[in-house]
Amino acid sequence: MSPTGLPSPTSGSPGKQITTVQGPPWLLKLLTPLFARHIAEQLSKKHPGMSPEEIGAMMRADLGPDAREDHLRLVDAVVARLPHEKPLPQEKPVSVWVLVAANIVPLIGVLFWGWDVFPLLLVFWMENVVIGVLNVLKMLCADPADAALWAGKLFMVPFFCVHYGMFTAGHGVLVLGLFGGKGFQPTGFSPLESASRAASEYGLWLPIAVLAASHLFSFLWNHFYRGEFRRASLAELMMKPYGRIIVLHLTVLLGGFGAMALGSPVWALVLLIALKIGLDLKAHVKEHFKP
Repeated sequence: MSPTGLPSPTSGSPGKQITTVQGPPWLLKLLTPLFARHIAEQLSKKHPGMSPEEIGAMMRADLGPDAREDHLRLVDAVVARLPHEKPLPQEKPVSVWVLVAANIVPLIGVLFWGWDVFPLLLVFWMENVVIGVLNVLKMLCADPADAALWAGKLFMVPFFCVHYGMFTAGHGVLVLGLFGGKGFQPTGFSPLESASRAASEYGLWLPIAVLAASHLFSFLWNHFYRGEFRRASLAELMMKPYGRIIVLHLTVLLGGFGAMALGSPVWALVLLIALKIGLDLKAHVKEHFKP
C-alpha cells in the first residue's frame, strides 16, 4: 500500500501554508478527525472573523482543481469542527434562559415551601451528581468519528467516574453531616441512601428533576446542536466540572453556614440563591460562549 498524505496548516491563510503529512492511507484515514480537530482549533484562532464556509472555500481554492480526495475529505472534516456561531452573541443564548428558569425553582422552595438551609444545599448537591453523569456522556460523545480518541476514553472515562465520584461523595457527606441533623447522617462514605431519604421527605424530587432537565437541555443544545462535541477536548472535558463545583459550592457552603448561624432567614437564603445563579451564569457563558 503506497503512502499518501494529509494537509495541515502552519500559519497565514487557511490554504497556502499547507504541508503534507505522509503515511499509509488507512492510517491517515484513521487520524483524519484528530488532524481536523487540531487544524480547526488553529484556524479559528487565526481567522476569528471568517465563517467555516469561507475558510473551507479558501482551503479548497488553495489546494487547486487537482486536489486529492483525502485532502478534500480533511477540509470537510475541518469545516465540520469549526465554530458555527459567534463566540459571544448579542442576545443571550437560549440555554442561559433555561438555566435561569431552572434556578428559580429553589427560590420558590424558599419563598413558598418553607425550605431552610439543608434542603437548599441538598438540591444543589444532587445537581452535582447530574453534572457528573452528563459529563461522562460528553466525554463518551466527544468526536465519536475519531477512532484514536476512543483509546483515551477507555482510560479517562473510568478515571473521571472514580475521581469525580469520590469528590462528590465527600461533598455529600459534608452537606448531610453538617446540615442534615441526626435523621440524615450518612452511612459510611456513601451519601446516596441518606440523600434519597431526605429528598423524599422534603419533596425535593421535582426541583431536582427541573435542574436536571436544564442541564440535559444544555447538553443537547450546546454539545450536539451547536456542535461542541466535534471540537471537544477529552482532557478539558474531564476537568471542566471541577472548576465550576469548587468555586460554586465552596461559596454556597460558606453562605449556608452564614444562613444557618442567622437562623435561616428568608432574605439570607434568597441572597444565597442569587449568588448561586450569578456564579452558574458566569461558568455557563465561560464554558459555552468564551471568546
